Amino acid sequence: MEDTIQEYKFIDENKEHLHTFCDKPLLGTSTITGVISKNLTWWASELSAIECLESGEHIPTIRVEYLEAKKSGKQGIDDLQKKYPIFKKARFAHFVDKNNKADTGTDMHEMLEKYVKKCILENNGVPMLEITDDKKLGKFINWSIDNVEKFMFSEKNVYSTELWVGGQFDVIMKLKDGKICLGDFKSSPVAYQNQFIQIAGYDLQQSENGIFTSNGYKLSEPLKIDCYYVFPFGSDEFKVEPRFNLDELKNGFRACVTLYKLNK
Repeated sequence: MEDTIQEYKFIDENKEHLHTFCDKPLLGTSTITGVISKNLTWWASELSAIECLESGEHIPTIRVEYLEAKKSGKQGIDDLQKKYPIFKKARFAHFVDKNNKADTGTDMHEMLEKYVKKCILENNGVPMLEITDDKKLGKFINWSIDNVEKFMFSEKNVYSTELWVGGQFDVIMKLKDGKICLGDFKSSPVAYQNQFIQIAGYDLQQSENGIFTSNGYKLSEPLKIDCYYVFPFGSDEFKVEPRFNLDELKNGFRACVTLYKLNK
């Protein structure tokens, strides 16, 4: 049953993606963990190199012109991009790749979310066997049938006034061995440490106040979470990654909050 209206609200009518408490904006959980950056230098450099080598263009003066353009700041670089379209294409190769992957990731995330919600709404949370042409979704379904006793919550909201953060987790589930787990769907090919720290942030928030709908209705008192799971669907393997060092990961999230606030 839904409890009375709380001070917490999640506003997303116009894609604000804003968590609030008493109409004051809270910091976003994923924004906080953004202080832990993955080293993407090689990825960006490689994509830029591919664009240049594939084009076959040769501009002998590009280094001299680039160094001169840098002296004029943004305007100089903009002018150089207009003069040499391949230079602009190479500079933005990683942005294009990232946006393409984001679209694919959103679609996959929605498919996983839809399956979990269907199990909750139609089968009391118990995983259902479904036939699908999507291999990644099929692997998640098979893993769920083998390991999950019940999906408890999907895409629900949490917040903390102590840390002044809000968030929306992907899934809470009870495994067949009795463990209660917080899980997150990620478009990366493997699980990263910062993703588990993000989950720890959700755990800290639900441990403080419980679980809510976006409108601020309380659905559950705080739960004792036993482990965190990341489901990285960026590769065909779809290898499920668990973590059990919850206290360390929670401390990691607290540290991220401190770093984020210091940076601001």
